[in-house]
Amino acid sequence: MTASSRVHCDHPPFTHEVWYYASGSELSTRSRGWWRGLLVMGGGALLMLACAPAAIFPPEVLEKVDRTVSFKQVVDHPAEYQGRVVEFGGQILGSLVEGEEVQLLVRELPIQTKPVYGPVDRGGARGMFIIRFTGKVGEQDLQHGNMVIVIGPMMGNVVTNVTGVPVSRPTVSAECFHIWRTQGEPIEDYPYPKNATRYVPLVQQTYCLDQPNTILTTT
Repeated sequence: MTASSRVHCDHPPFTHEVWYYASGSELSTRSRGWWRGLLVMGGGALLMLACAPAAIFPPEVLEKVDRTVSFKQVVDHPAEYQGRVVEFGGQILGSLVEGEEVQLLVRELPIQTKPVYGPVDRGGARGMFIIRFTGKVGEQDLQHGNMVIVIGPMMGNVVTNVTGVPVSRPTVSAECFHIWRTQGEPIEDYPYPKNATRYVPLVQQTYCLDQPNTILTTT
């Protein structure tokens, strides 16, 4: 499924064949109805898959997320939520690489599931947080304006020098994070972002601790 695809999921209810015992031509009609039923069910299953967001994180990582924790709660009471596994999204504002550790300064954004899955900028003032990850990250994935979703335990407020000035911010120790190389454009605008003069495939990549990176090109 593509990043710019739209799947309309509001369909009228499926009709079902009436099953009854008969013979001759009636049995033939029933047989055709049975096959049509299988095709309808198969099509329905494909539609459900098409409407579901892509699984970009391993299931065992997603299972750890505490869905009761909001970003506002973490900002208001950082020490209270230390160690809780969260899933936050946002837009990269800056980065700092020190040896094997990467730090990302992220403007927090809500995560949407339709029309496409990922962070979305609806405007307004938003808070900021830090993602810390141990491992190598490609330079293109660290670019300002890229979208990101992270899963990992909260570290509380930690002092960081990403901006060149020491600032204490809510920090997530990333177990996994996913990058969309949007460079400031909305995810749903791809593969034809408004500032582009040609077709631009959206490159995505998932990083997880002690696992190979997964790179995707969504057209």
